[in-house]
Amino acid sequence: MSWRIDGRKAAIVLVDVQERLAAAVIGAEAILAKMDRLLEMGKLFSIPVHLTELAPQRLGPISSSILQKIGNGGSRATRNFLSPSSVLPKDLPQFLLVAGMETHAAVRQAIYDLRERGHAVYLLADAVGSRNAFDHQVALDEMRQDRIVVTTLEAAACELGAEAEEPLLDKLLPPLS
Repeated sequence: MSWRIDGRKAAIVLVDVQERLAAAVIGAEAILAKMDRLLEMGKLFSIPVHLTELAPQRLGPISSSILQKIGNGGSRATRNFLSPSSVLPKDLPQFLLVAGMETHAAVRQAIYDLRERGHAVYLLADAVGSRNAFDHQVALDEMRQDRIVVTTLEAAACELGAEAEEPLLDKLLPPLS
């Protein structure tokens, strides 16, 4: 299996990016900004987006900024149990870029479940978070030890745009100051 991301066979999975939950997650503003960039990158490469939503009656709706960014695109699945993988489509593409909340809970379970389904899963470490920094860090360390690809949004953008021409490259990478 190649670890190179093929944008033609990729999808974005956003796990539980919900208003109340985001308000409690450490560094949520920066994480949401990374997710916005991820969605912009997805549009550049026509990568589909799949959203999961855990118990919206308790955790609130999906973040309005995320919903605005995807518009009518993407799929949305609601559930009342922790693992989101069973509500995601069975025909997801091979390569999955995963972001969301919380790293040690639903995101972690999604990562392992999706890998067991045979997907090449890329956890975007700068686009995930938890309410507790220790839980977040332990989850990242655990997934690295289990050979999950833990990367960053910019690294994934570079991978997707490895053969991009100049104008597209300008859109993928932030300007240098």
